[in-house]
Amino acid sequence: MIRFETDAAACESLWNQFSPQERAWDDWDLMYAFHDQATYKLNFLVHETAGQPDGLIPLVLDTTDNSYELFGGCYPDSRVLWIDYEQFPECYTALPENTVFFDLRGEWVDRLLARFPEYEPNFVEKDDQFYLVPSQFDYDFNNHINGFSNDKRRGFMRDLRKIREKDHRLEWTNTDESEFLFRMTIKNFGADSDHNTEGGKAEVRRVVAELQEMGLLRTLIIYVDGEKQGVSMSALYKNLWVTLYAGSNNDYDNLGKLLNVETIQEACRLRVDEINYMTGMAWKAAWKMNRQICRTMRKPARPSPQAT
Repeated sequence: MIRFETDAAACESLWNQFSPQERAWDDWDLMYAFHDQATYKLNFLVHETAGQPDGLIPLVLDTTDNSYELFGGCYPDSRVLWIDYEQFPECYTALPENTVFFDLRGEWVDRLLARFPEYEPNFVEKDDQFYLVPSQFDYDFNNHINGFSNDKRRGFMRDLRKIREKDHRLEWTNTDESEFLFRMTIKNFGADSDHNTEGGKAEVRRVVAELQEMGLLRTLIIYVDGEKQGVSMSALYKNLWVTLYAGSNNDYDNLGKLLNVETIQEACRLRVDEINYMTGMAWKAAWKMNRQICRTMRKPARPSPQAT
């Protein structure tokens, strides 16, 4: 049996019943910070057997276009649906039309499709989620850089040396640097910045404030010539590091590169198990990060390119 739950307290209770609480994306409070209450309405899909909940898809309605997606939006990656594979056909049938689940964990989808290959057309979109495992390079990113080709390694280290030769200072803190982040990303990307709208800014403010309250926020500030010129804000959840937001003044060549290297090195000093660098952006592949496939589900399936 399938039912839909819209009461916030009941949805939170269901979430805590089914969430494995292993990753940052499993935490209700953090995901609620990603949730825009003014735009998205809770509509959790609950699978029940003999009147007892035994599967959950935390569904929400986007009231701007009457589409449906997972609670917490499209930012979190490599997620899974909290249902048994055998429950998927019944749940899929119950899902509203115009449903999209972004960046599901590829391994989970592969196992699902091995059982139900008829749903392959619903999962054709793929992306890479990038990550690092510090133990693989003995908790020192310089060892990872040494694995680059000779020319790439020399160029990489030359870039870092040039920016480090400037009068600069690193500061690790737990401060909210959202407003500086917005200024930098809008300066660098203009209208294409994710933070060019009030909605985009509001989400970051909610998430960073929640991370502060939870004691999970790790902020790096880089000062150049005495002025703040770059920030990164990350989450450290159960020894798993998530690089969430970063912005730097691109008037300084290679400052963004230094920002990422120093963020990675701090995670290494803390001996984290994994550093999640999320999906997309070619530089992550160029840095030879590990990757795993994420797959997006759509109902209805999009026509294949050959059919258009």
